[in-house]
Amino acid sequence: MLIDSHTHCRYSPDSKSDPEDNILAAIDRNIQVLAFTDHVDRVDNALDYVFDFDAYIKELNGLKERYKDKIDILIGCEMGLNPSMNRVIEPAMADDRFDFFIGSMHTLDNQDVASTIRRMTGDFLDYYLHYYEEMFNAVESTKGFHVLGHMDYVDRYLTDKSMIPKFVRYRDIVAAVLKSVIQKNIVVEYNTGGFFRGLPYGNPKDDILKLYRDLGGERICLSSDAHFPAHIGRGFSEAREHLKALGFQHLTYFKNKQPIEVPLK
Repeated sequence: MLIDSHTHCRYSPDSKSDPEDNILAAIDRNIQVLAFTDHVDRVDNALDYVFDFDAYIKELNGLKERYKDKIDILIGCEMGLNPSMNRVIEPAMADDRFDFFIGSMHTLDNQDVASTIRRMTGDFLDYYLHYYEEMFNAVESTKGFHVLGHMDYVDRYLTDKSMIPKFVRYRDIVAAVLKSVIQKNIVVEYNTGGFFRGLPYGNPKDDILKLYRDLGGERICLSSDAHFPAHIGRGFSEAREHLKALGFQHLTYFKNKQPIEVPLK
């Protein structure tokens, strides 16, 4: 069963895709379950972004009905994790019209991670430690999200990938994040977008996936992070084989905020 648990359309600020075009592309690629997970990032400055939930849900429900005999459409959202804004994040994620929420670290100290890391020079370790410490705080304190998105998102945006700190230098804080994720039954996302953003791996990297397995983690979902129809489901054949080689036995997705597990065959 092919499931793409993380895609974007024109309700996200960084996509112009028509949602119906995404659906048609998914059907063409034999994807049985397609999740729309458009961006919301609640930040206490001009980076703040939220779309019209009512319009989004109305449009996607119409498409869901139109294509119900060909594909299962899920209505999700990628919510930027930011514990300082939990007062508005958590009520939004309580909306039961959504099938599920991905929680992702796009900002740190109310500043865009991608822009910040591109400007930095020198040793990035302190930034990495702070990034994962804030991720830990978010997982511990934020209620209502079901999937932890692209954990090592920060890796994508170093211009010189050789400057990514050695994993052993921040392994302990990543382990703390993963232990909390496991305890709270949050699903870890394997996002193939990393392969297409200058990295030789999906997000998260194998160091994190192996640590997750060593700690007893089993729940994982597979996502393209597509912002264009042509990117839906990309890299999935290789990704599925890779996850199986690492010992994962099933994929998890959410419908009506309830987990559904399917064998990873």
